Amino acid sequence: MAREKAANGAFDGYTVVAGSQTRGRGRMGRSFHSPAGTGIYMSIVLRPRNFNSQQAVKLTTMAAVAVCEAIEAVSGEKAEIKWVNDIFVGGRKVCGILTEASFGLEDGMLEYAIVGVGINALAPSEGFPEEIRDIAGAVFAKPVSDGKNKLAAEFLNSFMSYYCAENEGDTPRDYVSEYRRRSFVIGKDVNVITPTGTRSAHVLDVDTDCRLVVKFEDGSVESLFSGEISIRLPKADKDSHLSKADSNSQL
Repeated sequence: MAREKAANGAFDGYTVVAGSQTRGRGRMGRSFHSPAGTGIYMSIVLRPRNFNSQQAVKLTTMAAVAVCEAIEAVSGEKAEIKWVNDIFVGGRKVCGILTEASFGLEDGMLEYAIVGVGINALAPSEGFPEEIRDIAGAVFAKPVSDGKNKLAAEFLNSFMSYYCAENEGDTPRDYVSEYRRRSFVIGKDVNVITPTGTRSAHVLDVDTDCRLVVKFEDGSVESLFSGEISIRLPKADKDSHLSKADSNSQL
């Protein structure tokens, strides 16, 4: 729906919010579990000025920071980021972000982008599907009065403050430092997953363009603006699980 609205000229910041999705999806056709009554699913139409494809990752980064700030403001729980678009609370993934865009054929610049955000406010009464049961979590352990509305409002206020400052040429709020501070992959060993295979690497930093700076086993250093990484994370101090994040995927 947001894409249709964008193609028909919807204004910068136009937002579609749903209580459930019948065909929720992530990157590469992955499904996105979107049951009624438990989550917040929203898509924001954006028309940033002079953004190319590599700069579009900034939108995902701003959204990730804004989700963390919203979760912390409403629930008091600490929220962390797994590059580039996955939000974790208590070692469980509670949010995924999908950014899609339309580019001009002549200049290659972004015409509009749609940032999709899915937040698990509550766990489904029947539990999460088997394939994500070991990794998925929720922001609230039990229903909170107006909790979902407050999360959505806090997110939109935070995100738009970052976005508008960046887009209008004002002194932007330092979302990159906030992103870096909340990242739990910096300093960790990861697997970088590409179409040609998987390579082991050590994460050095997140740069000012929100790219992941990694050092591969052969000593070469690269700055990644897209792709997937996997990292083994501790779980409840007893066992561990392998999780994945990519630059465009949801939960």
